Amino acid sequence: MQALNLEPLKAMQAASFDIVFGLTTKTLDACQQLTALGVQTFRESLSESQKHVLRASAVKDAPELFALQLSLVEPTTERMRNYVQRVCEIAAGTRAEYQKVAQAQFDSNLRNMQQALEKASQGAPSGTDGTWNAWQSTLASTAAFYDSMQQATQHAIELAEHQVIDAAATASSAARKANAESARSEAKR
Repeated sequence: MQALNLEPLKAMQAASFDIVFGLTTKTLDACQQLTALGVQTFRESLSESQKHVLRASAVKDAPELFALQLSLVEPTTERMRNYVQRVCEIAAGTRAEYQKVAQAQFDSNLRNMQQALEKASQGAPSGTDGTWNAWQSTLASTAAFYDSMQQATQHAIELAEHQVIDAAATASSAARKANAESARSEAKR
C-alpha cells in the first residue's frame, strides 16, 4: 500500500499560518499607529485647552469672550481634519496590505485549481472535453467576477475616504470663514 503524501498539505498549512500571522502583525501595526495618533492628538488638545483656559480667564467682557471662542474654532477644526486624514491614511495603508495578501492568495488558489483541472483532464476518458471546458470556463468567469468585485469595492472605499476628507476640509473652511467674518465685525467696532 502506498503511503499518503502529506507534504503538500503541510506546506499549505504553513503558508496559511504565515498569512494569518502576517495579517495579525499588520493589524497590530495599524492599531499601534492609531493609538499613537490618538495619544498625540490628545496631548496637543490638552496643551491647547490649557492655553485657552488661561486666555479665557483674562477676558474682560462678553464680546471679547465671543471673539476668543470664534478664534478657537478654526484651529480645532483644522486639527480634527488632520486627525481624520491621518486615520484614513492608516486605514488605507492597512487595507492595501490586506488586498495584496488576498490577491496573492486568490492568484495562488486559481493557479492550483487550474493545475488540478489540467491534471484531471489529462487522465479523463475521451469524450469528456466539453465537461472540462465548462469547468475551465467557470473558473475563468469566477476570476473575472472576483476582479470586478474587487475593483468595485476599491472604488467604493476610495469614494468614502474622499467624502470624509472633503467633509473635514469643508468644516475647516467654514470655520476659517466664520473666524474671518468675526474678525471683520470686531474691527468695525
